[in-house]
Order: sequence, then C-alpha cells, then structure tokens
Amino acid sequence: MSSPQKSPDFYQNYASQFYSYYKEISKKTIEELDIAGFAIYQSAMRLDKIIDDKDTTEILSALALQEDAIKILTSIFNKDSKFWNLWNLRKTEFHDAISLEKSLWENPTFERYQDVADKKSAFGKVAIDCLFLLSESSNKEIYNLLLESHRYFSIGFQLHDDVKDFSEDFNKKQFNWAVYELSKIVDYSKYSNDVVLLNKVLYVEGVGVNILNKSITYFEKAKEIINELSEASLWCNTIDRCKHSIQLYKNVTEGYIKTIQEKAKIRKKITDGEFLDLKDITNQVFSKGLNVIKSDYFHNYIDLKHIMYLGSVDDFENDTDVHSSDTFQRALLNDCLLEITQHFNIDTGDFFEKENQYLVDRQNNDSVGAWSYFPTVREIASDIDDLGQIMQQFMKTNHYELVDRYCLKAIDTAISDRTNDNGGIETWIIPKENLTEKQQKQDWCNSTKWGKGPDVEVVANFVYALTLFNAEKYKHTIERAIDYILSEQKESGFWESRWYYGKFYGTYVCLRLLCQFPDQYQSVKQRIKKFLKDSQNEDGSFDEKQYNILSTSFAIFCLNLLQSPELNEIKQKAQKYLSGNQLHDGSWKAEILIKPKASEPYSSKTLTTIYALRALL
Repeated sequence: MSSPQKSPDFYQNYASQFYSYYKEISKKTIEELDIAGFAIYQSAMRLDKIIDDKDTTEILSALALQEDAIKILTSIFNKDSKFWNLWNLRKTEFHDAISLEKSLWENPTFERYQDVADKKSAFGKVAIDCLFLLSESSNKEIYNLLLESHRYFSIGFQLHDDVKDFSEDFNKKQFNWAVYELSKIVDYSKYSNDVVLLNKVLYVEGVGVNILNKSITYFEKAKEIINELSEASLWCNTIDRCKHSIQLYKNVTEGYIKTIQEKAKIRKKITDGEFLDLKDITNQVFSKGLNVIKSDYFHNYIDLKHIMYLGSVDDFENDTDVHSSDTFQRALLNDCLLEITQHFNIDTGDFFEKENQYLVDRQNNDSVGAWSYFPTVREIASDIDDLGQIMQQFMKTNHYELVDRYCLKAIDTAISDRTNDNGGIETWIIPKENLTEKQQKQDWCNSTKWGKGPDVEVVANFVYALTLFNAEKYKHTIERAIDYILSEQKESGFWESRWYYGKFYGTYVCLRLLCQFPDQYQSVKQRIKKFLKDSQNEDGSFDEKQYNILSTSFAIFCLNLLQSPELNEIKQKAQKYLSGNQLHDGSWKAEILIKPKASEPYSSKTLTTIYALRALL
C-alpha cells in the first residue's frame, strides 16, 4: 500500500470536486479550500513516505505544508468552530490507518483492508467537512452520501494502486492486497521470490485482473450512491475518469495475458524445411550466434515475431484481439543473413527462395497490395517501410521480377498520392481518392492514432529500395525525397526516428541512401562522421544502455559505409564491445527496437543477435 508516486490532478482542487452540492459557498472560499486541501494532501504523502521508507528528510516540508493549510483553515473557521472537532477526527483516522496497516499481515481480512483504505484518505474528507459546515442548509443527508461515496472511491483507488505497486510493496514487505491474494495460490519460494517473475504470475493467474475488476466495482458504487443527488459535479467526472483509466489498464493486462497464451501456442508449432547449412563456419562467435537464429527458426520464429494486443477498447474491430506477425522482421533478418552467408561463402540452397515465397504469401489482398505490419489488423494499411524492406530482399536475392509482379502498384500509389510538397513520402499507402470503407477507417487511424508521416527513416528505407530497383526511372522522386531527408538532419549530425529507438537506426538508413551517390553530399557525410566520433561511449558502445547493442551495430554499419581510415579505431573499439557482450548461448540480449505503441516496444533476442553478428563481419 505504497503512496502514489505522482499526484493525480484532482487532488489540486479537491474542494471544487464537491462544489456542485454546495453552490451557495463563494468561489473565493472554494479556491482557498483547494489550496489548503492540496497542502494537506502533500503533507500526508510526505508523512506516509517517512513511515514507509523511514526517510526523515521530508519531515520539515511535511510540517510546513500542514502549517500552511492550517493558516488558511484558521482564516475560514474560528477557534470555536465545530470544524476543529472534525479536523481532530480526521487526524485520528489517519494515525489509526498507519497503525492498522502495520498489523494487516497478522489478520488480513478485506474488512480491515477497507478500513485502512478509508482512513488513509481521511484528510480528503476534510474538504467535504468544510463545505458541509459552511453550507447554509447543512444538509446531513448529502454530507453522509458524499462521505460514503468518498469511502468507496478510496477503496477502489487503493485496490488499483496495489496492483500497480505489486513489485515495490513486495520488495519493501509492505502490505499489499495483490501480494496477499497471490500468496494464497502461489508458493513464492518456488519462484525464488523473484519479484519480476511474480509480477507476471500475478496477471497470468488472473489475480491482477480480478482485483482490478473489484476496484472498478467500488468506483461504480462511489458513483451510484450519489446518483440520486442528480447533480453534475467534478466528483462524478473524477470517478468516471478513474474508472475509465483502470478499465484501460485492465485491458492492457488482459492483452498481456493473451499475448503470452498466443506465444505458447506458436511455440508448439515446429517449422518444416531446412535452415542454412552452418557446419563449415568455424568462428565460434558466428557459429554459436547463428545457431541461436536457427533454433528460433525451427520454433516458428517465436522470438522474432511481434505479438501484440489490439482490442476494441482502442477502436480495433478484427476477428481476434491478439495479432502476430514477422513479415517485416523476417525481411530485416534476411537482409543480415544474406550478407553473412556471402561473407562465409555458404551455399544457401533454396532457403531464400522459400523466404521470398513466405513474404509473397503474406501480401495484402486489396487494390494496393504490398504489405502491412500486422496483416490481420484491418485498421493498419500497407506501408512503405515494409514495402521497401521486402523489395530489398527480392532484389538482393536476384529476383527483380518479384518487384515487377508484386510491388509496382504500391510504389506508384505511394509516389503519386502520398508525396508531400517537401518531397517526403507518407508512411501509409492509401489512395487519395475513392477510398473503400476499410481504407477510410485506415486513414482515420493514421490521422488519430499514429500519424501519417512522412517519417524520415521510413522514407530513407523506401527510397533506398527505389535506387536499387530503377534509379533512373524514379530519379525525380529520389532527388526530392533526399532534399526532405537532408532537411530533417539534426544539427549534431544524426536523424531522429519516429518508429525506432535511439539515434543510430535512422542515421544508418539515411546514410545508406546517400552513399548510393558517392560523389555527392560530402558535407552531410562529414557531419555524420563527426557525430560518430563525438558519440562513442567510454566502453566502445553507442547510445543509451537500453538499446546500445543495436545502436552500436548500426553505428558500425555507418562506419563501414563511410570507409574512412580515421574511423578504424572507433570501429575496433565498438566491435570489441559487441564481442564482449555476447551471452554464453551465443545470443545478445533482446533490446527494444520498434515503437509501435506507447509503452509497448518491440524487442527480440533473435533480431539483436543477427544485427550484432553482421556488425562483427
């Protein structure tokens, strides 16, 4: 039962929450009570932190805030007012909550838990006390209904907090209803008390969702009990907002469970066919690393796949809420595999022929064709990033005819209908006119959910494919797109990606395109060179810790493209960092790469591993 890390905004105007029930009180008085109420709340949170964390550094600020609140309240209520009796009652309730909470583990009944949740929020009731005493009517019935509503609200809020604070409270050994409920069905010692695993088990076992459902029920009770007052109020809005927030959170957790179940189902399927013949590779770094890729291949690329929950709460209307795809990832992976197999002179047999067919089979069956990131999501249109990456695979495997057969309509649509005045090409391939009902929904989602683009790294990837396919035919489009790309370069020399983490993926794909024109853009390439020199970390890596294996790999790709002897030492240091971080099984740790949705990044051990291997060539 930890204190919230960040104050919800409604605490800043707590008295105003109930103003609609006491309209005869002046706005000025309400504003003063809001200020006093927020000071009381902040003081209570600091006192809670002092007790929870045994951190006395906050004690002076807690007392100062309480003093500020009392000064305001004293200006409103004289020393003989009944208010001070209620003030003392609320202080007693808060102190009782602290004492009761410490003993909850000894006798953890839900009745006692509710009592603690209600009393911990005692200072919130001060706002209702004030308005009741200042009201001309002093309607006891309204007062009691609001207090009861506040009680239900506090219990619902605490239940939600306990689900969110599971890990923190578990580590601090503080009472938490979610920790307690899970302990009734799970032996924590069997998981070595690993809080990360246990937090997952909380959802897998359904305990987290059950508690969230109970939380929602209490918010519904908080709303229901004041419905008879027939007054629209900020308090009603706050209850609705909190309930909606928890429903969204519950939706995410249910989605998480469904994605785990989908992964388990996919993992059971064993891929038919043969992988690449690796027996002649004697270099242990590559042999072990490629065997990691091979293992995932035979397990249906379960690690490579992006599995995501996109449900009706987010306006998605499909046959399933859980979507799985490796179309784009497979093309990225194969791009690296092609370079590695060429380096080691491996006979690839018909491996890439089958991979090409795999992609062909996943083409969208509509007027545009091409490929979308999640083929089973109607709301997601084909995009030029998938198109560009798949074109590259077709061409690098010497099958230009596949581009002619499957890509021309999408290329023409993207160029003719989705090129902006600045030369940038929008990400989604949708005609400008005569849209089908499905395309109208896709266009709406593009505008309201993830943006239409252009996105600089996506444009660079697509236009690079155009230069490989027919640079002369698409010369005008390529030149205009490069003008757009150059205008997006940051002062320090990198490009910032919309869909990818870190500074180096976007920089790599933009530089790769520019290097198709070896005699041009020298000043731009010099800025990139300076950026690379200035950006390397002390240990040889690049970028932030959470994605520095990938960023270091992309930085090495940039160094390879620039082909400058003065960069050799930087490259060697970067490769040494990568080699030193290969795990015992031959893999590199999964790192976040793609950001399709806020707080739900895509990461893959398989993809991180293949990029690291390619960077070590």
